[in-house]
Amino acid sequence: MRLFTAGILLLFFSVTANARSSDGKDALAAYKSGDFERALPLLQAAAAAAPQDEELNAALLSSLVYQGQVDAAADAALLDEEKFPNSPVVIAARGEFTYYMGDTETAERLFRQALKLKEETPRAYLGLYRLYEAASMHATARRLILRAHALAPDDALITRTWMAFIPPGQQQELFRPFAESHPWFFKGINLQRVFDNKAPDNTPRRQAFELDGPRQEVTLDLVPVTDAHGKVQALALPFRLNDGRTLNLVLDTGASGVLISQQEADKARARHLGVVQASGIGDSGTQKAFLAVGDTCEIGGLHYKDCLVRAAAGPLRVTGDADGLIGTNLFSDYFVQIDFRNRKLHLTPQPPAPPDAELSDAAPPSDGWTRVFRFGHMLFLPTNLNGKSSGLFLIDTGSVLSNVDPTFARLSTKIHSNTAMRVYGISGDVSQIFRADRAVITFAGYRQKNIGLTSFNLNNTTEHHDVRIDGILGFSVLDLFRLTIDYRNGLVKLEYRHK
Repeated sequence: MRLFTAGILLLFFSVTANARSSDGKDALAAYKSGDFERALPLLQAAAAAAPQDEELNAALLSSLVYQGQVDAAADAALLDEEKFPNSPVVIAARGEFTYYMGDTETAERLFRQALKLKEETPRAYLGLYRLYEAASMHATARRLILRAHALAPDDALITRTWMAFIPPGQQQELFRPFAESHPWFFKGINLQRVFDNKAPDNTPRRQAFELDGPRQEVTLDLVPVTDAHGKVQALALPFRLNDGRTLNLVLDTGASGVLISQQEADKARARHLGVVQASGIGDSGTQKAFLAVGDTCEIGGLHYKDCLVRAAAGPLRVTGDADGLIGTNLFSDYFVQIDFRNRKLHLTPQPPAPPDAELSDAAPPSDGWTRVFRFGHMLFLPTNLNGKSSGLFLIDTGSVLSNVDPTFARLSTKIHSNTAMRVYGISGDVSQIFRADRAVITFAGYRQKNIGLTSFNLNNTTEHHDVRIDGILGFSVLDLFRLTIDYRNGLVKLEYRHK
């Protein structure tokens, strides 16, 4: 009887595998190629035809995430949890969705649960890689992505990440054919320029913003940026490019480098290098800008050479009467302390970095410090809303108000249209603005009550990002603290300064 039952099970498995090979082959191939736009309708059809196929359903959930279809992904994740409670590939896909929504703690638990059920689950390793890399645990992240690629060398999403960790010669050999056969990963990117940059080149490269003199501990004065009623909305650093006039640039933890207007760049006789894009808050998408370089610049008393800036081609709309933005990541080789109350920027040089710093795990946080998740120049704090929903909030001194994304807000409170408020940013006006009924946010050991917290879409870009912005901790909240940033180790310290 047992042999007969086993025969039925083997026959069932064979039929399922054959059904997948005919109905789901193209769908899984498109999914593994990373072409999620093409894969999604194929997977929807294949999963409908084979509703008990866990691999197809996992791939479908993952593709919904990469296409940014949050509501459909949420429904699929709930259904998959019921249908496949012990499937490693489905649990890993649920982890991808949870990570995308900003709940890093639950995502890590799901990835580890998948590996406990089946150690050979490559997407679980990819998910853990993303978590640890964003947490500045580079050595651990490297081991995780190498393991993921060893298990699934045919998964293009894993391969694309893995190539950053192989020797330069091998990377140069593999990157071009990979990029040419997977163009969907590189939309809007000038691949020829990328190929040229990866080609062997013995020409010495000049460092942008090379400090004139040794790095020393220094305190710089910050200038208040006010609205029409004299209320302070931000703090700015004086900036002078070449022999141009002195500009006040908003000190912005949510921005990268320097952004000024084309008019000011031309007045300073900066050399144009090429067209780029600039984007921020607003519904108008990316704005045309260009790169420009000045021979010298002065930032709050510090003198630099070869100053690379972005210059907005159209009107530059920033906070109050400020002339542009300057990202705190420009000082990433310092401990960056912003004293909002005393309007000071204190810079303490980091100790010399070890040769393998980019492949080392960051130091663990000591008393008073909190781990952040870093994506490029952006720093995110794990934040809880109303004791119910966990997500990632951007630390953004350039945003006047603190905000919450409507999708995240609806998980724990009601929101209502707010037609009386106007919000704008680098990317133009925000058309739909809401007000959250109740918002109690908890972050870095602090609890902040906000009545009528502003809510608007913080995720309206067309390109995919690994995580959504669930909210913004803006100047209105950060002004209550003294903020210190350790970019190297991915840490921040918030010291409450009661006013």
